[in-house]
Amino acid sequence: MFSSLRSAQCLLGDFLVPWEIAIGTIGFLAAWIILLLIEQLGWTRYIWNIPLLFVALAILFFSTLGICFAP
Repeated sequence: MFSSLRSAQCLLGDFLVPWEIAIGTIGFLAAWIILLLIEQLGWTRYIWNIPLLFVALAILFFSTLGICFAP
């Protein structure tokens, strides 16, 4: 699965998808899961701006995965 991220485009069915979209989707879902976990643990009462935290987590995961799997 990860070997297909080494090229500029991934084949998804009959469509060629840029790898940035695939990595961005994975980063977005990872940030969403982490935010759900933080909300379940009740740690959101200590966070001033929760949407800003979500954006920061999404950018963090997108950039980290992008560096790891850049073609």
